[in-house]
Amino acid sequence: MVENSTFDVQVTSSTTIFPESKQGSPSTIPLSIIDCTVSYFARCAAVWFYDPPSSPKAALSSSLLQAALSSTLNAYPQWCGRLSYTAHKANTGHNERYRRVHVTFNATTDLGVPFVTATSRKILSNFLPDTASRRSGKKAWDGFELPTDGLYPSVPLSLSNDRTSPDAPNVVVQLTTFACGSTALAIAITHSLADAQTLSQFSKDFSMVSRAILNIEPLPKLLPIFDPQRLDAFAAGDIDAETPDPALLEKARKLPCHRYDNYIDVPNQPWPVHNPPDFDIVSHLPLSPTNPLPWEEYDAKAPVSHRVLHFSVSEIQHIYTQATSSQEAAKISKLDALLAHVWTRINAARNLEPGTITYLDMTFGLRPRITPPLPNNFLGSPIMNAAIPTTIPTSSMPPSLPAVASTIRNTLKEFTPENIAAQLHDLAFEVSPQRIWRCFLGKRHIILTTWLYLGLDEVDFVGEKGGKVRYVWPIMPAIDGVVDVLETGGEKGDKGGHWSRNGVDVSVYLEEGAMKRLLKDERLWSVV
Repeated sequence: MVENSTFDVQVTSSTTIFPESKQGSPSTIPLSIIDCTVSYFARCAAVWFYDPPSSPKAALSSSLLQAALSSTLNAYPQWCGRLSYTAHKANTGHNERYRRVHVTFNATTDLGVPFVTATSRKILSNFLPDTASRRSGKKAWDGFELPTDGLYPSVPLSLSNDRTSPDAPNVVVQLTTFACGSTALAIAITHSLADAQTLSQFSKDFSMVSRAILNIEPLPKLLPIFDPQRLDAFAAGDIDAETPDPALLEKARKLPCHRYDNYIDVPNQPWPVHNPPDFDIVSHLPLSPTNPLPWEEYDAKAPVSHRVLHFSVSEIQHIYTQATSSQEAAKISKLDALLAHVWTRINAARNLEPGTITYLDMTFGLRPRITPPLPNNFLGSPIMNAAIPTTIPTSSMPPSLPAVASTIRNTLKEFTPENIAAQLHDLAFEVSPQRIWRCFLGKRHIILTTWLYLGLDEVDFVGEKGGKVRYVWPIMPAIDGVVDVLETGGEKGDKGGHWSRNGVDVSVYLEEGAMKRLLKDERLWSVV
């Protein structure tokens, strides 16, 4: 661990950036059915770390980034506006039901994007090892050695909870310059407006504009698609009817998804339930069936460890070979195999009783899963969560990697375009979209996200002489069971190709005791 593990970040300036030119008259647009369900999610955010540039003239500067951000926001004016919940209106369309999210922008009340400039007297390489080091001697690198606190504004973003200020911004950006000339650029967006794919789209657009300004070239034409109702149009049935279609509800609720109720107070809960302050106005409406949150399985006070596990190309191939050793797993992917392997080893490290059912609560994107598919530049947060089950085996029946990998593959296959359309119908009629949790914490759950094929290491604000991307760090809450799969960067200019071409990093947060057992597990690196 780095001694005195803090960057000692000092803020030197803070300003608010608005679009360079006004793009139209004031507008209020409803977000999508799915966007409304994720308003309580943690911010979608990442920090890009850059090595020192080859020339001082190619240093990442605050003035350049502020100018580029203002120009980029011309194509993202919604992000400068205000998000709000609707009040309940009886017998209205799906966008006017209780706690649906709307965005108002191009108005005099727009909030803009706070931009913070900061410095650190520390040397980045003392905290963040390079790729070569993490591939060899730091294959289980302690992520807490990288103190990200202070590298992004910690102010609450809009709709973070029901106590968030109505003036809370939707997006924040911070540039931090280290004593060595390295830099860190953090971008954080409220989850109703952005998933990882949207964050990737915005960061690439932002960096393209920056390079064009620096090189005195024509600005690129940015083409993000902000059209939330394009996703809603895929919902089955009449989502603006007074009552839902029972057959579609039945189809949707057969999908492998949790239905935990965030509004039910249960024993052992680490914090009190706070129903929305105006929930009484819809308390007479029938609520969909749910389950109480299993707080008894989660120890909120238990210390948590963080490790970034690096799996090489050959290790991934070996895991895949072992996972496809039986006929039942012949059609699984390398990602199915890797997830099954990591999940199996975490389950073993948690010392769960044989017969215990555990869940991989996996986030997946909807863009490619509906017909016709939504393009990658479709903005918003079109994601769902699958509850993938497995049972802890007995000593006489060791865990089968092919079987677990096949379960992952077959569970995700259930989310067909037809079933997703039914799920959208169900969600359109939900009394309060934020009530149902599809994921949970604690010893029987893993909350999984994958940041693959996003090209985040291609985000280059300066060009050839600028500093190489040292690492792209998704900002995740440090809670037991959070797992994130990240592509490992290659040489500068390395674009495209399979996600495993440079190996892969798996970021794992676990309760300290379980983490110790995981790292001692010989099968973590050597599948047998």
